[in-house]
Amino acid sequence: MHELGLSEGVLAVALQAARGQRVERVRVRVGRLQRVAPESMEMAWRLVSEQTVAAGSHLEMVEVPLQLRCRSCGREGQAEDLVLCPDCGSSDVEVRDGDRIEVAEVELAGGEVRRNPSSTVTGKER
Repeated sequence: MHELGLSEGVLAVALQAARGQRVERVRVRVGRLQRVAPESMEMAWRLVSEQTVAAGSHLEMVEVPLQLRCRSCGREGQAEDLVLCPDCGSSDVEVRDGDRIEVAEVELAGGEVRRNPSSTVTGKER
């Protein structure tokens, strides 16, 4: 369950943005390539945020589609999978988006929303 490591990374960003204030909601952009199971991520979030200023907060996930550019034919756009270009079948593709998790917003108890508080979460923060 890699969602636990990802949740720990998201929490670190949220706590840094909150600076000790109570967190009500955290919005994350979840790249399709991360293959995150929403239910597992929510369960992991509840677990890692316990006994912090983010305890009881809502984790809002927005899926980011996989965006590729084929180096062989030049096609750019969405794809379902990373393996092959949907147009020419080449495996020489570059990922443009949809491969990471980013904390987009942290909403605090007073209603203040801190946007883009940090950057990307890798899940390797353990």
